[in-house]
Amino acid sequence: MQFELSPIQLLTICAVLNGLIFGLLLLDKKENRQANRFLSLMMLCLSLTFTPYMVAPSIWHQYRWMVWMPFSLSYWIGPSLYFYVRALTRPEVNFRRKDWWHFSPIVLNYLHSFYHLFLGNSNPFPWLHVGAELLESAAILSIFIYMIGCYRMINRYQKSLLDFSANPGISDLKWVKGIVTVLMIAFSMILVFLIVSSGVLGKHELHLWGDHLAVILFLYAAMLYWFSIHGYRQAQMIAVPIYRPVPQKAREFSEVLLQLEKAMSEGCLYRQSDLSLADLSKAVGIAERTISNTINGELQKNFHQFVNGYRVEEMKQRLLDPQNAHLTIFSIALDVGFNSKASFNRVFKASTGCTPQQFRTRHS
Repeated sequence: MQFELSPIQLLTICAVLNGLIFGLLLLDKKENRQANRFLSLMMLCLSLTFTPYMVAPSIWHQYRWMVWMPFSLSYWIGPSLYFYVRALTRPEVNFRRKDWWHFSPIVLNYLHSFYHLFLGNSNPFPWLHVGAELLESAAILSIFIYMIGCYRMINRYQKSLLDFSANPGISDLKWVKGIVTVLMIAFSMILVFLIVSSGVLGKHELHLWGDHLAVILFLYAAMLYWFSIHGYRQAQMIAVPIYRPVPQKAREFSEVLLQLEKAMSEGCLYRQSDLSLADLSKAVGIAERTISNTINGELQKNFHQFVNGYRVEEMKQRLLDPQNAHLTIFSIALDVGFNSKASFNRVFKASTGCTPQQFRTRHS
């Protein structure tokens, strides 16, 4: 039996080994241990699922049942990422026994293998064979469904995070959203490849081992390299503070607002770039829930908008002061509490309707 590897297959093998190594290393991380278990599982699933595509065509045709079983774990990719995101956004919710049903469709990955295991390479039941292949490929649809669920969880988390921190920074999970986006794009391309190579569009001359597979393997290898290194590097950097206010009786809103405004105006607490709701609560001696309810209910703002409002006001005053003409705009922004140029520009423009440079030019 001849066994040859193309350069693309060799590249993919290296990517798979890289994914397996980083996936196992994640299990040794102490930070976000529960979340990292699911991230590790997803990296292992991503690595093993495409292993069958890397073998030589002769092995594919002679031992079809071995090609997929036990390597294909595509039905676990979606759930593992979903529970990884849930562990980051809702660390108080543990993985429960009833959550195991999300991983039960794994049996659909092996219907094709069972078919060839019992019937060999013959195909006496073509419709049954096609049905097994379709159910196996439907894993991509399940991945899309779970990815949408991940987007929704991240969006809810980001919205609630604005009630907790003035500068969310890495805690806003934008990098996780980037991972989900990359996976969505990658599997969209794989789905297109499967549709085209299956002959549904009438292009029956395409086959699984042609140039189209080489392109997909290359893209998949690149995605796996990026995801393995990026996921490992970021997974232990994030701390997930989450605050979920609940209705309760509190002090009069007006009294609370007076104390908050005094602490912000006189104490200039907003200049702390890492100011959080907990910090403000400690400074004024008022419960976090009460502060949040007051800001949300009376000012119709979240904590992020409340703090950055003071920063923008001081920023405008400094931009109008001729003594600050020699200072760069970003250096002033750092002084008033901003820690990101992108977020500063976005907040300033949303508040004033113009960029900081335009504001300085108009009033100079």
